[in-house]
Amino acid sequence: MKIENLFNNPLQETPKQGDQKQKQLIKESNPEEQNLSETVIAPENLRECGPEIVELEEMLVSFELIHSLPELHLIIDLKPEDTSKYPLRESAKAALIPIVAKLNILKKETNIAPEKHEELKAKYKRLSRAVGIINSNNKVDHNR
Repeated sequence: MKIENLFNNPLQETPKQGDQKQKQLIKESNPEEQNLSETVIAPENLRECGPEIVELEEMLVSFELIHSLPELHLIIDLKPEDTSKYPLRESAKAALIPIVAKLNILKKETNIAPEKHEELKAKYKRLSRAVGIINSNNKVDHNR
């Protein structure tokens, strides 16, 4: 069994508790860039992907029914400390976490074809781009 770190992101520092005026040190992260350790599974031990593909596709559809992509794209100017003023974006950002987790599980633990995984990943990226990432200029980047 082989364990590897798939992402080489540095650990993020958080402000000391109680120091409300300290500049926020945590940059907003994309769920697919989180530090994770994974076990590599032998090809003969991979699960059938069909049911999990259906589950992921349902998650993608549900996301769009709950979170308006056009409204998310309208959020452009946003300081990290003001994110709570945009509950639509905050809930959409949180809803992406289980979607990307399922996408990663499909790739690592099932017999999904690479083409099908890329198709599902493209659907996820469409949602992720609607949420966007806050860049250093306090602009929401909807193109990453």
